[in-house]
Amino acid sequence: MYDLLYRTGAARTRRGWDAGVAPELQRLVERDGLEPDRLGGSRALDLGCGSGGNVVYLAGRGFEATGVDFSPAAIAQARRAAAEAGVDARFLVGDVTKLVPGLEPPFDLVLLYNVLQDVAEASRPGLAAEAARLTRVGSAVLLWCWYGRKDELPLISYRGPSRIAPFVIEPGDEERLFGAAFDIERVETDAGPLRAAFLLTRR
Repeated sequence: MYDLLYRTGAARTRRGWDAGVAPELQRLVERDGLEPDRLGGSRALDLGCGSGGNVVYLAGRGFEATGVDFSPAAIAQARRAAAEAGVDARFLVGDVTKLVPGLEPPFDLVLLYNVLQDVAEASRPGLAAEAARLTRVGSAVLLWCWYGRKDELPLISYRGPSRIAPFVIEPGDEERLFGAAFDIERVETDAGPLRAAFLLTRR
């Protein structure tokens, strides 16, 4: 389904999910200084990178940036975007909940942007474990997700999760999935209700 949506361009429409550079990422980098000097390294990884907007942005800010997505159509678009922007970035097709061939840790910055809630609940611990495996002490992970209690969702929604399509991370899941390896801080997001962003720092 995702491959078809990327091929038809639906992922990048106004109601799509792949609308370019994440504002939370821009804010952390440009306002809060989350750049290679502060992180102690320049290796960045976007797990579930889609058409590569965040990866291209980070490559343009001096990061050695890599993106992974399971959709070949998305990865093809990401490679074209990097070439058009004139930046050096690497893109791989792979399942982000498992060991991805070609990824050599550690990475200094990892993005889990709008991906965790789309992974089956049984596979979410695998994605969290992969984030821990790919980082080192002091590495940062930016997690953005649809966030809320399933029993408080609207019955039907055309702009986000609902009780019919409850693709959310419930409060407390972030601690359960990432708390053993990361310190967790909720950060500013202007994306509206039922959305949350967290900055995770590897212990």
